[in-house]
Amino acid sequence: MRRFRVLIVDESLFFRNWLRKLVLAIPKIQIIGEAEDALSALHFLRKAKVKPDVIIVDMKTQWRLGTDLIKSFRQITPISRIIGLASGGYLLYQRRTAEKAEVLLNKITEYNKIADILNSYASGYA
Repeated sequence: MRRFRVLIVDESLFFRNWLRKLVLAIPKIQIIGEAEDALSALHFLRKAKVKPDVIIVDMKTQWRLGTDLIKSFRQITPISRIIGLASGGYLLYQRRTAEKAEVLLNKITEYNKIADILNSYASGYA
């Protein structure tokens, strides 16, 4: 059985490490890549033979605003689900990403929901 594939995009090494531990603790999920900024994420997606089922992305990345980055993700891999994470400017991102990402979480206060969301995605995956 194929595992549910995840790409992590976040500038913070600390947060990427934390997300990696969280994701690897979920049996049906595998991490297929990590990127520290928008350019690295886009390069990965363009070159990847296997596309992610879900992309976890910090909405404020170097080189590109998260909402623009999501548009680029959709052009490369339109079927990937996107979980947006925001800290500063959360309400601004909430309005701008409503139609672009499946989920937008406050990185500081709602990080604990990430595992539940990934579990629900993976359990609905055959």
